[in-house]
Amino acid sequence: MTRYRLRVALVDSEPEIWREFDIDGQMPLRMLHIALQTIMSWRESHLHAFTDTDPDEPSTQGRRWESPDFADDNSALSEDAATVGQVLSSLDTLWYEYDFGDGWVHRLDVVERQPDAPLLAPVVLLDGANRGPFEDAGGMHGYAEKLAALADPQHPEHDEITEWIRATVGPWAPLSPGAFDLVGAQSELNLMFNPQGSGLSPYDMSGLVKSDELRRPGDVGDESPIVELAAQLPSPIRSELRQHLHLTGVLEPLEFDDETAARIVRPFTWLMDAVGPDGVALTAAGWMPPATVLAGMTELGLFDDWIGTGNREELTPPISELRGAAQRLGLMRVQKGRLLLSSAAKKALGDARTQLQLITRGVYRKLSDAESDAAALLLLAVADGTAHDERWHAIAFGLELCGWQSSTRLAFTERDIAHATFHPQRVLDLLSDSLQRQHPASAADDLRVFARAALR
Repeated sequence: MTRYRLRVALVDSEPEIWREFDIDGQMPLRMLHIALQTIMSWRESHLHAFTDTDPDEPSTQGRRWESPDFADDNSALSEDAATVGQVLSSLDTLWYEYDFGDGWVHRLDVVERQPDAPLLAPVVLLDGANRGPFEDAGGMHGYAEKLAALADPQHPEHDEITEWIRATVGPWAPLSPGAFDLVGAQSELNLMFNPQGSGLSPYDMSGLVKSDELRRPGDVGDESPIVELAAQLPSPIRSELRQHLHLTGVLEPLEFDDETAARIVRPFTWLMDAVGPDGVALTAAGWMPPATVLAGMTELGLFDDWIGTGNREELTPPISELRGAAQRLGLMRVQKGRLLLSSAAKKALGDARTQLQLITRGVYRKLSDAESDAAALLLLAVADGTAHDERWHAIAFGLELCGWQSSTRLAFTERDIAHATFHPQRVLDLLSDSLQRQHPASAADDLRVFARAALR
């Protein structure tokens, strides 16, 4: 059987959007469609067809292949019944049209016919340039207009197009027209066409869990929050997320020293040490002793932003919020008038790395399924460096695609997202404030380390 080297280019794109790839001639034409969707960054949300004549010249009669599930032309052939080799054996050019409304026409030229190579993956991406257009952008002209509006803050439609991109394109697809990630796209092709050789677990729906023999310490596993989140997403969006994680390095092995771990967990470390292995007797009203509260305000440097005596927990939110977060994280509990450490927290005293692990696990404690997804999306937005003001848009996008709705059944608002992420955001705020006081220059990087650890 023959293997084909093809060059696909999006007609009328300027600069040209193109890819060059090899494909096994035994593959059904439908698999070529799936490969094109992957390497051109489409989301498979519209109809498509192959033709052996230019679809922009409708007067020319030729053959047409469509999915039998959606064929609207009785004369069309089935793309499931024809192989790439059968179609290209007598053709040097094949046309692929996607989204008949926007009319994205792709020209596929046969660059070379080669002998079959069984050891190669069925589809191998070799080269290319520029990202594929946004879905529903309105054809090449509409895509160019949207890019121009997006790039110019003074453009009269800049805000409208920016909001459209947030809602339609989302946070994980690259916006730069020059973006092209060959390695990420090939990983997606391997997952689809060569799952046994992809290095990923065959039992995982997310496409993020490595096979047992390749999994390293710190790699995500079946129960990692980011894995559970990704598994819920529609397949094309999941693919975008995987490539986004690859580009941003969010799931790369974590490397940090004991000093960094101690810096990250400092406020909780102070509280755990203050409670100690024997616990702390609370006042009759259930508050920590004034001397303990005052020590916390002093040792954590909280008086810099506080006016007051700082020795009564009920009147000192910096300490009462820290304690409330610690109890929700499962680090401590109240029993018979005493504040006591959990058994795991007691064992972690003096061990900042273990304390960090306890806190990252505790972030999801007592959350509903929707809140857990929101927490993972929040932590992802922190880990990948999304600007603070843009995070709620990313969370709203992900929640909607996971099937969640707001209480009003309307689009998620910033207030909705603040409510859904209240508890994990409180932990992030406590850590961020502490890090800013200790070492402002590394605070953002340290918080990203925490977020990356919590996604695992």
